[in-house]
Amino acid sequence: MAALGQLVVHLVFGFVDLVLLPWRIFNWLMLPTLKEKMNVLLVAGMSVEFFFVMVALVAILIAGGIYSRRFLVGTVSVLERFNGRVGKIAAWFALIMMLQQVLIIAMGQVFRGNDLVFSPLGLAVTSNELQWLSGQLKFYNAILIAVASAYTFIEGGHVRVDLFYNIVAYRTKRWMDLVGTLIFLFPSSILLWWFSWPIAANSVFAQRPMNVWSETARWRGFRFESSGTAEFTWVWTFKALILVFAALLFVVAVSFLLRNILALLERDKEIPSHYSLDGTAPSAAAPPSSAPSH
Repeated sequence: MAALGQLVVHLVFGFVDLVLLPWRIFNWLMLPTLKEKMNVLLVAGMSVEFFFVMVALVAILIAGGIYSRRFLVGTVSVLERFNGRVGKIAAWFALIMMLQQVLIIAMGQVFRGNDLVFSPLGLAVTSNELQWLSGQLKFYNAILIAVASAYTFIEGGHVRVDLFYNIVAYRTKRWMDLVGTLIFLFPSSILLWWFSWPIAANSVFAQRPMNVWSETARWRGFRFESSGTAEFTWVWTFKALILVFAALLFVVAVSFLLRNILALLERDKEIPSHYSLDGTAPSAAAPPSSAPSH
């Protein structure tokens, strides 16, 4: 009972903190030194208070969507199109990765060179060894995975193991998607954020090493972690991308949850779980013609 009471208290204060968030941000900006600001930020990013603020925000979106169908449709559309645009930008790295791989092969195998020099009009703009450029391809691949995964999920492009999903009724599918989002997608995105926050922070900042149980921070400056090899050395970018992946996964979890709530509320219209953002399939976020709006 004590644990349940503490949970209720945290939920209540989550709503209070959400209301007071602009004031807290203002107070944070008024801190006299950058060190104090960064110490507060580093602790807040994986704090219990931050978690319950996000819970309160999702709860408000759900309540608002149940009350107003138009608000629900608009929220789903905004969240999915945000992830869609970010994912489409990241998708260009597939082309960049392919072109750079061709250049590496041509320079190394045809011209027997060890580096790639870009010097228009005789001005040396960049010069990198082929080994460094080959390692950079891993970075492009990491961008594709971390940034475009949510976009792929919206379009239903991920591989899924289906045992009995396709044989059940439409509303049963929506309930399965809704429950699965609550017990799998949300916890996985939250845990990923929680574990990756100190990893990314330790990689980017010079500070006392943090872990998931840290309650204080001692920020001293910026220190971008790099490797001592000849390959692509920006180690900090890979760790920061895990944090980006967790954030986008949480956003798509919210939009997918709201989409299934919309599908369950719309008894006279079937709304697909996934659709193409390119318009090749009907958008579930489009306002239904027969939907009542408060």
